Amino acid sequence: MKKLIYILTACIGLFSACSKEDDYENVENTEYEKLAPADPKYSYLKVLNLTPGSPVSNYYIDGTKFSASLSSTGIENSGYTYNGLFPDFGYAATTPGAHKLTAKIIPTATVDANLEVLNTTINPEPGKYYTIYTTGLYSATNKALGTPFVLEDVRPALDTTKIFIRLVNLASGLPNIDVVRGTSLTDPKIITNVGYGQASNWVSLTNLGPGSSPIIPLWYASSATGAPLFTVVTNATLIKGRAYTLYLRGISGTTGTTAVTQTFYTTFF
Repeated sequence: MKKLIYILTACIGLFSACSKEDDYENVENTEYEKLAPADPKYSYLKVLNLTPGSPVSNYYIDGTKFSASLSSTGIENSGYTYNGLFPDFGYAATTPGAHKLTAKIIPTATVDANLEVLNTTINPEPGKYYTIYTTGLYSATNKALGTPFVLEDVRPALDTTKIFIRLVNLASGLPNIDVVRGTSLTDPKIITNVGYGQASNWVSLTNLGPGSSPIIPLWYASSATGAPLFTVVTNATLIKGRAYTLYLRGISGTTGTTAVTQTFYTTFF
């Protein structure tokens, strides 16, 4: 079992300089750097907002906005709220070392525009991948994103005949969780005893049958009692040769938020 690393790190896109109008004709001659996987000149990061009630906010590094990168749809994202993932595909890159990571409510908000809701010092390491998960509960009396939990995303040795998954448990109020692969709770456990603020190691799924996108039935159950977290099996459609993070979010038993499970594709380039 690998606990979430209690370091605070940053996520910043690689910025390209804005050209003046009279420089546009030189764009085709501009030489761009192609990032190699795990290049130690950079650190590679994602941010997932798991703070229920969070307003729409953007992230800043050393006072400069960095979460305005183009998304996979080709449209700039105006901000990130609860369950918002930046970037939505791959990782953003920053230089390793100490930076100030902050988040502010977007300036067009009707309530608390530009309010700073996160402020911390960060120190990502060279050539490493991380996902930063915000926590806590945002409210009128607690206008802040919770202290980030940061997980180093160690790259698994991907295989096009397998699927890799891991579980991150950030749903407050739940017991420790097992993951069972199969249509019945008596089928084999593939992940065991993941408590709040913890993550499992990568687990490889084999014997996937034909096709590139098999449906994988998964149960989430209490490690102590075996009782299922949800009343029906979760059927996840996953693609062979990829690694996926399964995550539990929300606050169990709290009005306005419930514990749910979701998945994102963890691609390393």
